[in-house]
Amino acid sequence: MPLRKKEYRRRSIEEDVMRGVDKGQITIFAGLFFTLFFAVVLSGYLQMEMIRSSSGYLEDALAASGLAAALIDVREYGSSHVLRIRDANESYEQYCACLKANLGLDENWECENKHLISGQVKLENYTIYNVTGDQVEYCRLDGGGQEWHTGRLGQVLAPNGQVVERTGTYGEISYPFQGLWGLTMQARKGKLVDIVGEN
Repeated sequence: MPLRKKEYRRRSIEEDVMRGVDKGQITIFAGLFFTLFFAVVLSGYLQMEMIRSSSGYLEDALAASGLAAALIDVREYGSSHVLRIRDANESYEQYCACLKANLGLDENWECENKHLISGQVKLENYTIYNVTGDQVEYCRLDGGGQEWHTGRLGQVLAPNGQVVERTGTYGEISYPFQGLWGLTMQARKGKLVDIVGEN
């Protein structure tokens, strides 16, 4: 049965409206998808920037603490020109005190700046390295005891994988780091600090 002109126009308008709705929904969906995608990429970038700036700050604090704790035996250096850290326990105590000061930690080893460190900091590893000739003597301290070892120059590696070439210290901490959306991750940072002497 042939459609009347009015009925044909009405169906044609309805079909056009439905096509427009479909195109509109697709446009809205695509817009929302790209907005969401951009938000995820941006938040990931901001998270990486937070981690990068935090990492740089912590590395500087570890380096400064390591240098301050490298208490040289001045008498031995004066007589033999060999740089040695004179007392492992004193070096450890100095490192802990300097690390607390450099990171702004309280007596419980917690940071006031919760954006940087959101909980308690733990000193996971403190090791001193004394290099004499082609021999490396190293001592790991944990606050309660000492563990001494010796090795050949060029074959002793710090826990972060660096080759020990000169007398120095290595410190490594673990700490909770709060990222975006309140997610907390456990992070670690270590730094080997060499004391460079004149040959």
